[in-house]
Amino acid sequence: MPHDRYIEIRDLIWQDERRYLMKKVAFDLVINDVLKFGEFTLNSGKKSPYYIDLRQAISDPMTMDLIAGCLARIIENEVGTDSFDKIMGVPTAGIPFTALVCQKLAVPMLYYRKESKDHGIGKTIEGRMEANDRVIIIDDLITSGKSVIQVAEAVRKQGGQIAELVVLLDREQGGREQILSNRIRPHVLFNVSDAFQWLNEVKLLSDNHYEIVTAYINAEKNPGKEQKRG
Repeated sequence: MPHDRYIEIRDLIWQDERRYLMKKVAFDLVINDVLKFGEFTLNSGKKSPYYIDLRQAISDPMTMDLIAGCLARIIENEVGTDSFDKIMGVPTAGIPFTALVCQKLAVPMLYYRKESKDHGIGKTIEGRMEANDRVIIIDDLITSGKSVIQVAEAVRKQGGQIAELVVLLDREQGGREQILSNRIRPHVLFNVSDAFQWLNEVKLLSDNHYEIVTAYINAEKNPGKEQKRG
């Protein structure tokens, strides 16, 4: 059998695994009350009818292990464990997941400080950062992409190389496009709309909530569309 066919089959198996892992994570988020509905203000300042509080997952060792395992599998299947030297965590939610992934893959960890220290040597990056280090970024999810871009700029400023981002989910609010425009390839386990669709199919998400979040996601994908209609 041609080698290309092996690669094709391996990729098909990974896509099946990704779908399975999405279901496991989505189910876990529901039963642990990490997925919430209401009216929330995001870090970007935008309003949202739902919130995924992955910081809450740090109190559940099994959920932490599940999420870290998913991120590690993305790295193994889509990035390659020989294509980077260190992993950088984005504050704050990305840092605990990064720590577990680094342990699983036996890779050195770094993390970014939103504010540099006003004592010592005033670092913005913690850990041993060397010039020309190939660094991948881990975060919990993508919203606007601003935090990831800020981290990438800090790494590049210190002589490191950033080309890959690994996250659990994409809220589909334009962040992926912003990240790509900054020369960073995002690797995402699932889009939030796919998780919501599956949760609705298995009756873990009511039709009412599903309609609300679907309308919200579609509006975020097409900003200004409603205004133009008016």
